[in-house]
Order: sequence, then structure tokens, then C-alpha cells
Amino acid sequence: MLATSSQSIKLSNGLKLEVLKSTAKKPTTKPPLLFVHGSYHGAWCWQERFQPYFAEAGYDSWAVSLRSQGGSERQQGVKVAGTLDSHAADLAEVVQQLGAAPVMVPHSFGGLIAQKYILDSAPANSSSSSSRPAAGSFPRLAGVAFLASVPPSGNRDLIIRWLKRDLVLSWKVTWAFVGKSFANSVDDAKYAFFSDDLPQEDAVSYQQQLAACSPIRLLDLKDMQQQVPLPAPPADCPPVFVLGGEDDRVLDVQSYKELADYYGTKAVVLPKMAHDVMLDTRWEAAADALRGWLDTTY
Repeated sequence: MLATSSQSIKLSNGLKLEVLKSTAKKPTTKPPLLFVHGSYHGAWCWQERFQPYFAEAGYDSWAVSLRSQGGSERQQGVKVAGTLDSHAADLAEVVQQLGAAPVMVPHSFGGLIAQKYILDSAPANSSSSSSRPAAGSFPRLAGVAFLASVPPSGNRDLIIRWLKRDLVLSWKVTWAFVGKSFANSVDDAKYAFFSDDLPQEDAVSYQQQLAACSPIRLLDLKDMQQQVPLPAPPADCPPVFVLGGEDDRVLDVQSYKELADYYGTKAVVLPKMAHDVMLDTRWEAAADALRGWLDTTY
């Protein structure tokens, strides 16, 4: 496994975000990748499999822990880490400090933050020198590859679909998230995020990291519900890739198709793949699909 280095990026508001950097095995002219996690995860979830894989494939990458998540600085006296707007603005500062337009690779609710980022990006052929770019002037991305990402309508319609389709599954996943049962139960973590055949050793390791990395909720859900469905994406949107797992218990195929339709593309849906596509038993199938799109696009 190729090594990653841990560093921090200091935001203009004083908060420090954890960033894990992985360098391509050979010098490269390909755009770097910026991995963005979702709820109850941190930068570590990319370090396990995807960062080594893409370093071998010729891509520099950074994995960021959003504010108060993973190894990032903890905010005191707050009940939620941030809003779609504040997280997107944090990412704008991260991108600005990277010095090169990356392909953003978000997962789960990180995908909704990325959609907000695209909406607030600067028009083509413009730039911003502000230490904290304002909405509408975020640094442009080379592309976005959504992995098992929440669609632009949010999760309200999805929850209703799950309730109608499978009440037991819906209750188990809701309890895992709202009650954070995954923090105390390997079985609950495995049920929510992974395939049933994930090796138990991996399940135990991942559950321990999931339990430790999110002391407070990632997103202000009330604020989120007021913002979704998101408005139409800009006409000069960067290239987009959408991938999800057929066996995802958190999202569903309809969610992926909605997201793909929103950007005028087609979703790649992988069989025997659960929600955490970057860690699951067949994670390499997801990495191969993403690499195929990257190599073709760039």
C-alpha cells in the first residue's frame, strides 16, 4: 500500500480541517482527486482502499474530513457540524489552497454538498482571490464523480419509498443513523453500510472508525430540507459521473437515476454493492468504474 501523509488546512474562520494526501506513483499531468466523505465518516474511509488504488493509477489525491468530523478540529458548543452552505464554502477554501482544479469525488451526503458547491461555483473563465470565496465565486472543479450520493431532492422522497417498500429495512437503517446504533454494534454498522459478505475483520475495523469520527451530526437537516430540491445545475457544469450500488440500503437505484438525470448523464449501478462503495467487499469494481471514466474524460 502506498503511503498517505496527514496534514491540516486552516480555514479563514480559524478552523482546521484534516487532509490526507496521496501522491501518484509516477509524475502525472492528470487532475488531482478530492475525496469528500458523507455522514458519520471521515477522510480515513478513502485512505483504506481508494487513495492507494488511484495513486497506482497515476492520480494525486486528497481526502478531506469535513468540519468536526474525522480528524478535523472539533467545534465547541454546537449540535451539528454545519449546513450545505458552510460545508460547501469550506470545500471552496480547500480547493483554493490545493492550487489545481480537482475532480471532486463525494460520497452520500457529501454528494449533496458537492451539488451545492457546483451551484455556487464561479462562471467559466473567472477566478476569485478571496480567502473565503463567496457563493457564486467558488473555484471551478475539473469534474465531479458522485459515489452513492444523495440526489438533489434530498432524502425525504427516498425515506417514503423505503417505508412503502420494506418497513423492517427502513426501521433498521433509520435506527442506525438517527440512533447511531452503528456506533455500538458491528452488526448494525454492517447492515447499514456494507454487504453481508464483508469480512468480519474489516467490519470490526470500519465500525470502530465510524464510531469515533463523528461526535456531532454532519448536516443541519432542517436547513437542508429548506434548500431541497436544489435548483437546476448551471449550463457550464463540469463533467459528471454517477455511480451507486444495487444493494445499497441507505439510498436506492431511483436516487442514482434522479441524480444522473439532473446532470444529463447515465448512472452506473453495480451489482452486489452496498452503500460504502469505497470500502465494501467489491470496492475494486467501483474503483475500476471510476478510473475508466477518469481515464476517458481526462
